[in-house]
Amino acid sequence: MKILMVGDVTDPSGVQYLKERLWEERKRLGIDFVAVNAENASFIGGADQILAETLLEAGADVLTGGNHTMQRLSIHSFLENDSRMLRPLNYPAAVPGRGYTVLDAQGYRVLVLNAMGVVHMEPTLDNPFYAIDRVLDREEGHYDFAILDFHAEAAGEKGAIAHYFDGRIQIIAGTHTHVPTADLQILPKGTGFVTDLGMCGPTGGVLGINADVIIERSMLHLPKKYEAAEGPVSVDGVIFTLDPSAKRVTAIERIKF
Repeated sequence: MKILMVGDVTDPSGVQYLKERLWEERKRLGIDFVAVNAENASFIGGADQILAETLLEAGADVLTGGNHTMQRLSIHSFLENDSRMLRPLNYPAAVPGRGYTVLDAQGYRVLVLNAMGVVHMEPTLDNPFYAIDRVLDREEGHYDFAILDFHAEAAGEKGAIAHYFDGRIQIIAGTHTHVPTADLQILPKGTGFVTDLGMCGPTGGVLGINADVIIERSMLHLPKKYEAAEGPVSVDGVIFTLDPSAKRVTAIERIKF
C-alpha cells in the first residue's frame, strides 16, 4: 500500500495546483491514500471551508492542521461536521473539531492522528506524548494501522516522538517548517519517519512568503503584513510504502511535482 503525505499548503495557489495535479499524480504513482496538511491553505490564517472542500475533491483523503487551523472561526463548524479534516488533538477537549479519525483505505481501517509540538510553538498545548498515548489506548482494536502528522518546530521533538511511538504508529511525518528534510528513515520497529514534509506553494520567496517582507521584518523588527511569494508552485511530499499485514513501512520515497 502506498500512502502519500503532502507538506503544508501555504496559500490558495497551492490549493489550485493540487486541484489540477493531485489526481493525476495519484494515478501515475499508484497512491492508495493521501494526507495533506491544510493549516495555511488560505495563506497563514488557516483554511476556509471552500478551500478545504476543494482539497478533498482534488484527491486528498484527509486534511491535517496545526497552529493556524483554529484562526478562522468560519472553519469551526466544518471541523465539527466533517471527520476528514483534523486539528491538533492536544487542544483542549472543548475546542471544536477532532484531532484524529478512522478512515478506509483499500479495506483497511486507517487511524489518522494530528498533534502539535510544544517547543517554540504557540499556542502551548497539552503534552503531545501523553495526548497521543491516550488516543492509541482509546482506539485500540478499532484500526489496522496509524498515521501521524506531527506539526512542530523543533527537529529534536519530532525525532523523540517518532522513536517513542516506533512500531505503534506506522507512519510519522513532521510538518510546520515548510522545508523538506533529507532524513527519510525506517525505524527499528518498522515506523517510517521524516522530520518535515516541506510545503505546497509558490517557491519564489521564503517559506511561501514574499522574501522582501521577511527580510524587512528580520532586519528592522517592525510589523509588516505578510504577502504571498511569487514564482512557480510545487508540491513537497513523501510516499510511504506500507505492508498493512506486518504493520511495517518497507520503503520511503521523497516526491516533488
